[in-house]
Amino acid sequence: MKQAVVEYVVSFQAEPFHQGTRYHWMICGAQNPDELVSWGYAPTQELAERAAQNEIKDLSSGRTQGGRITSPNKSATH
Repeated sequence: MKQAVVEYVVSFQAEPFHQGTRYHWMICGAQNPDELVSWGYAPTQELAERAAQNEIKDLSSGRTQGGRITSPNKSATH
């Protein structure tokens, strides 16, 4: 059984934040580039690029359905 290959379009944007900059990444489907599939941000462009690449792998493998991805540098408290 073959699975359809889904391609994504990734864009990045820097935003001034407090006394520094944070880098947003947005992933849209290639078939419908106006529909946001997943997004997140990181404190550096390199971390944003890595997070976007990881999210594309997860989307392609079906491990995630998309949505907002939290920064890997923030600790979560429950």
